[in-house]
Amino acid sequence: MHKLLILIATLAVALSTQASRYAELPASLDGSMSLYDFAAVESPAIPDSLTPVRISYIARHGARYLTSESKVKSVEKALRKAQERGSLTRAGRECLQLMQSVREATAGQWGMLSPIGKEQELRLGREMAEDYSSVFVKTGAGVKGVSSYVPRVIETMDQFFISIADTIVGIPTSASSGKEFDPLTRFFSSVSEYADWRHSGDWHEVYDSFAAATLPVEPAKRLVSDKSGMTDAELRDLSYDLYKVLQGLRAMGLEPPTTQWMSADEYRRCWEATNMQKYFQYSLSPLSTVVPRGASAVLFHLLDVQNSLLSSADPQPGLEGIFGHAETLLPIFALLGVPGTTALPLDYSSLASEWSDAVLTPLAANLAIVYSRAPSGTYYASMRLNGRNVSPVNDPSKMQVSVAELQAYWLNRYLQLLPAGK
Repeated sequence: MHKLLILIATLAVALSTQASRYAELPASLDGSMSLYDFAAVESPAIPDSLTPVRISYIARHGARYLTSESKVKSVEKALRKAQERGSLTRAGRECLQLMQSVREATAGQWGMLSPIGKEQELRLGREMAEDYSSVFVKTGAGVKGVSSYVPRVIETMDQFFISIADTIVGIPTSASSGKEFDPLTRFFSSVSEYADWRHSGDWHEVYDSFAAATLPVEPAKRLVSDKSGMTDAELRDLSYDLYKVLQGLRAMGLEPPTTQWMSADEYRRCWEATNMQKYFQYSLSPLSTVVPRGASAVLFHLLDVQNSLLSSADPQPGLEGIFGHAETLLPIFALLGVPGTTALPLDYSSLASEWSDAVLTPLAANLAIVYSRAPSGTYYASMRLNGRNVSPVNDPSKMQVSVAELQAYWLNRYLQLLPAGK
């Protein structure tokens, strides 16, 4: 019995020592798979003299499982090939086990909201109802929205609306989804000029050069050893594919990625590469204005909402939502000039210090444009980005602006982004 206790104690110490060998990698480097930071949410900054009456809400889906098994399969394929060559290391065998854990945790739910994502939306809906009760309490108030046809986005809208309806009992809700709403939710694929830019724009040369110089080979080498016969390009691809799996672990509810797989510096370098790719594909850059112009249908939709507000003597308050993807929000941010969402670096190597997909579009990211009424009848707009108060016209001294001033600001930006001669 004494020997058994000693053996158990020895095993416990060994397991504890092994666990402590690794440190958790920074969550801020999960990029577009970063979780929404509820701790950073601020109280609405609306003066008591103004009464919120309507909200335009643009949101990304909540936390999800990996969209497909493609990256898992890619990592597994490279490791199996190394195994056949006899170059798979112990770390490589453990990585295969990790891939299997991801498969088991996902269990056929590729791309679907995870339990974390559902909880995010329920919390966001509840806080929206509590923070802006005046928008929902009048007779006839309601919430309506449209979403991308993708299931995780539909479920995001449904969970968000259910939570508002649970908080404000009896409030009417209306939710629609489908490809007919692509001009508002998936213009990044439905607008041909923009789709061409995403797939074959001039940004590729800049990005490819940066990725080749930035992506690390070391994480892959630790999995397949120096005897794998893989080229540096293949090793970089394996490291990058591994990152694409690791960055999603927290959102799936699995154990977070650790230095067992990458150092913090290696993890950061992988994030910097994917961050740059998203910047060129989904934001305003010195290379082209096609991205924000692709979101013009959303701009004119928002202007129609504002015009209906201004033309009604007693407008019915409510919330109207557009639910999509990170690829939906980022171009809209650039077009509307949302503070902190655009960067025009002279040196692209410094982009990560100026523009971050993790900050701008974490899972469950949202932009709320809140319209309030003054006793005089004048309507004002305020703006919240991921729960933080920002200026609607990118001027910190103006946190509340008249709807007329906001319209002028948006239209001026739009005209500046148009190609010469249009």
